[in-house]
Amino acid sequence: MQGMGRRLNYGLVAAALVVLVCGGMVVALTSHLPKPQIAFTEGQPAPEFTLSDQDGHPWSLSAQRGSRVVVVFYRGYW
Repeated sequence: MQGMGRRLNYGLVAAALVVLVCGGMVVALTSHLPKPQIAFTEGQPAPEFTLSDQDGHPWSLSAQRGSRVVVVFYRGYW
């Protein structure tokens, strides 16, 4: 019975080390990400931008003025 208790303790120690190492990696990786910058506030007009649509044609937000617009950003290679 004593041997099982020691094995369990080693297993818990190993699991704790894995959690600590993985947590440290997440913190290290996310600390290098740029901080988001808020360029506008709620209720204000969105900033101007131009992107290409799925056919490669330019799409400008200012060309849609006066219309309701829902913009969905997605990665086309999901």
